[in-house]
Amino acid sequence: MPPPIDSTEAPRQAAANEAPSSPPSKAPGRELLPIVTPPPPPPPPRTKRKPLPKWLQLRIKASTFLSRSRELSTGNVIVLPFNKIAKLDVPEGEIAAMRFVRANTTIPIPEILEIHDAQEDGTAHIVMSRVPGDDLEAVMDNMTDAEVKSVVKELARYLQQMRRLEGDGVRTPVPPIGGVSGTRGFDSRLGSSRWGPFATIADFHKHLRFGEPLDYWDHEADVVAVHGKPEGTYAVKFTHADIAPRNVRVKGGRITGIIDWEFAGWYPEYWEYTRMFYPGERPYLRRWFNAIEEETGIEKYKTERKAEEAIWARAGPFGYD
Repeated sequence: MPPPIDSTEAPRQAAANEAPSSPPSKAPGRELLPIVTPPPPPPPPRTKRKPLPKWLQLRIKASTFLSRSRELSTGNVIVLPFNKIAKLDVPEGEIAAMRFVRANTTIPIPEILEIHDAQEDGTAHIVMSRVPGDDLEAVMDNMTDAEVKSVVKELARYLQQMRRLEGDGVRTPVPPIGGVSGTRGFDSRLGSSRWGPFATIADFHKHLRFGEPLDYWDHEADVVAVHGKPEGTYAVKFTHADIAPRNVRVKGGRITGIIDWEFAGWYPEYWEYTRMFYPGERPYLRRWFNAIEEETGIEKYKTERKAEEAIWARAGPFGYD
């Protein structure tokens, strides 16, 4: 059975950076959060990791000896021999999402081969297949506009498969907003802590607003337009929630894999689209964003994106922590 719906809401916190105050709210007795320009998401806090298990130490030594692939390892991802990768401290939600997608779609994603050293906090070390090719972000400068658009068109077909997913046998008919199996959600857009699950999209929207009532945002017409819509206006869709060139692997102009499913779960239908642009458009990804906007197979949510941008401007990366 999924855990009970968490009805608590994160309190609103002031953004860390000082900026000129915005116009006064019509709600009496309230002060608006200062407008800040959101910087890129912060790196996860550095914590002292326990010594690597013996089995992984031996594989790393073999990897270094056989192919020097240790040089390709980054962060918590370690390249192993024989086209395998170890990923450390993987949340159980990411494991569940990968299994769910692999079992119910033809989307190319890494196959989880082994799970080791499960921890009390729900994380584990996993060994998975290595997806061939390169991150799109690393090779996009060497691709033509037509090739980038072709990759995005293929991506659109995979996103459509995800949006057709209906259930995993655990959820209620209308899934709570959160993890794949009715668990708490995680998305760096909402800080470094887990949240939810939320029974309704209205509850999720209130969390996006730092727990504030909608009239607190009456100076932001797009936020009011989106968050004020009746329940049921938006469907709940399975969402990767971090579709970006760094998470799309390509080879020979085709997608070989979509990686990094840590944020995946059930979200309002617009979240996949708006999340692609967080924390804002970047000039070096201009061709990527142009291809996304031109691809008819990707549904656009322009007002929802404007609403999100208004909230990003007031939250910064620390607004929910």
